[in-house]
Formats: sequence, C-alpha cells, structure tokens
Amino acid sequence: MSAFRSRGLEAALVATLIISTLALAASVLANPVAESPRSGGPVVLSFTKWLTTDPSLLPAVMAGTVKGDVVGIFAGEALVIQTTRSGDITRLEATYEVQAADHSFKALMQGGQNNQAGTALLDGVILGGWRTGSRVHVEYHVVTNCGQPGAFNNTCFTGTITIGPTPEG
Repeated sequence: MSAFRSRGLEAALVATLIISTLALAASVLANPVAESPRSGGPVVLSFTKWLTTDPSLLPAVMAGTVKGDVVGIFAGEALVIQTTRSGDITRLEATYEVQAADHSFKALMQGGQNNQAGTALLDGVILGGWRTGSRVHVEYHVVTNCGQPGAFNNTCFTGTITIGPTPEG
C-alpha cells in the first residue's frame, strides 16, 4: 500500500471517529437521562417542605424544595391527617409533586408520623410524569422553628424521597 493511500485511509478513519464522537455527544446532551447510569435505577432526592395552610382545613397545601439527583420545587397536598387519641401517631395520605422540567412527577403517598420521635415513613407510587409507575419511599423528620417564611407554625419537614427502579428497569 502506498504512503499516500495509507494516509488517506488514516484520515478517513479519524474523520469517522470524530463524526461518531460528535453524534454521540450531541445525543447525550440532547437527552442526558438516556445515557445516565441512573436512568432506570433508584433516584434519591433530599427535600425540605412545609405546610402553607392550616392542616385542620384539608386538603392542606405544602410547598418546598428538592435537590440531589433532581433539583426543583416541591408542592403537594395533605389529603388525610388523622391522629390517634393518645396523640403519638398520625396517619397521613398526601400527593407529592416535584416540579423539575423533564423530571417532574406526581405521586400518591400513604404512611404515618411518629409524633413522639418527630419522624415519618410514607410509601407510594408515581401516577404521572417522569418515571410513572415507579415506587416511592419517603422518610422525614420534623424541624420546629425552621425559619421558613410562610411555614405554618414555623414547622418544616426534611428528609429523602427515594424513587425505585422504573417498572421496566
């Protein structure tokens, strides 16, 4: 093979490699979730939320922020708040909504709060938006005197939202 033909073949291979790399980079930038190692696996968000309305007037409105694997706004409504006669356990049912562009979702959550410990556990499922059908687990603790403007009774709730694998993942 002549040196001229060898250089031409090398140039063609380099051009093909550059074009392929640019095409792959463009597809990753256009849809980063598609190439993300977490695209079908568990996702963990940390959140701070608070009630913006009196919880005795259901549904009670919630607001807040999320960060971690997804960054955005937290919104929701407490649909059921029932406390035992002894006051130590509160049954909770709520909608959780994360507003985060392509990673926005709405989930229906059920669980309870241990009022003595100031902790809660809730489980649910994403009913709309990103990762519809995925299971969701929430853990939080109560923070008094949180200093958040608009927080009912100056109380916030901080914790994690863990989204399980997608149903097909």
